[in-house]
Amino acid sequence: PVEVRKGPKSTTWYNACVLDVRGDAILVGFEDDVWPRREVPAYSVRRCPLDGCCAATDDPQVDEVVEVLLQSSETNPSGWFLGRVKTIRNSFYFISFVGSTKGSQHQQDVIVERSALRPCSPELPLEPACLTRRRVVVEEDLHAWVRSQDSLGCLSHVQRCAGLLVASCTSAASETAEPPDVLLVGEAHAVDLGEKILTQIHFKHQVDMQKFHDLREGLVERLAEMREYHSTLHKEVFTVEQHLVGKIIGKKGENINQVRERHEVDIQVLDDTSDPKGHGTFTTITVTGDSADSVRRAREELEFVTERMDLQPEQVGWILGKGYQNISDIARKTELSYARFDDKAGCLELCGLKHQVENARMLIEAHTEYLSVYKTMDEEQCAIQQGFEQLEATLGGASTVPSRWSNGAVAGPAATRRGRDVATTMLGVGPGAGKAAAVASRAASAAVGDVGVAGRGSGQRRSAKGGRKGGGK
Repeated sequence: PVEVRKGPKSTTWYNACVLDVRGDAILVGFEDDVWPRREVPAYSVRRCPLDGCCAATDDPQVDEVVEVLLQSSETNPSGWFLGRVKTIRNSFYFISFVGSTKGSQHQQDVIVERSALRPCSPELPLEPACLTRRRVVVEEDLHAWVRSQDSLGCLSHVQRCAGLLVASCTSAASETAEPPDVLLVGEAHAVDLGEKILTQIHFKHQVDMQKFHDLREGLVERLAEMREYHSTLHKEVFTVEQHLVGKIIGKKGENINQVRERHEVDIQVLDDTSDPKGHGTFTTITVTGDSADSVRRAREELEFVTERMDLQPEQVGWILGKGYQNISDIARKTELSYARFDDKAGCLELCGLKHQVENARMLIEAHTEYLSVYKTMDEEQCAIQQGFEQLEATLGGASTVPSRWSNGAVAGPAATRRGRDVATTMLGVGPGAGKAAAVASRAASAAVGDVGVAGRGSGQRRSAKGGRKGGGK
């Protein structure tokens, strides 16, 4: 910024800015274009005083010559005119004009506050012979930047730090065919310093920033495309216990890779997710694919779970079977990873894919429902057995056996025992009870899933290895 006066004898200086230097003439422009651009002689242009140079050490005194702020209006820009302090009242200064001529707009005294006064400027008019005019070439990558409003802050910084009169972009219009450059005007050393600041600092960093912005725009565009693509995908997220991750991945990733290829899905495994309930660590599995069906099928092949079923003491032998035969058959039929009984906790632990564990639980529950049936059969067997024994004891040496067993003949103890054996065999008791119970058990298991279940009812005993031995009555 500079200050411009209308003539060599004028004591009023208006705020303006230098646009260019053309020999002894200086092209200036005024704030808000209140006056059109014009060329003025160099002796009518001076630099604005530095802030520190115009700071008065003491308040202006009476008869002291000062410069007074001239407010801008619709007809003139702001500026400073020369005045003399006539008197001071209550922090207000009464100022008369110095150098005013007859007919001037500054005929009457003015009253102002201290903030509207400054000491007379020490700046001298410009010397065109001492000014240097230089155009700095701008790299092609920075053409758009130097023409934009973003460059104004950098150019202002160069002008202020180097003490230049001008630091502006030429050919600022984007439609201009001529490539833009930066015009620097000032004293020779100021122009050299300004060029170094411009090229070695601002241009260097702006090139890096421009590359970053270009990269950023590409990444943002790519991100938008990926978001749009992923918004159309189907996704399912589930968690598994961390110790089951190995089963999901398989040896050298064989299992998870097969699932990816078979269903054409993407599978992400995120480890060490804390369980909010405080039951250890879980692993989060995310399955993403083009169709909901492929994602669902992939999840079914990956979602391993562990379920624990509490068993009543009387249910243990019935469910496990002799030598763990029943539970082994269920685990094999439903393709569980394993099924094991915790003797101390009294619970059965099932591990496998979610649908496998659900199928195994259904078979175990269905098999358990038959336990009460076989207990009733045992009770009826005992009652009939006791009836024959009482009959044999009452008759002593002879017994009347029903005709269907003895063809109407009167039978002795031997015939009674034969009749009892026939009856108990038909009811599933006595020597043939174990075989009959096994046949009935297998028939019950077949009704809930064709599962072979081996066992001998509630009358079983724990073996040394924690199993159950058959104990038919």
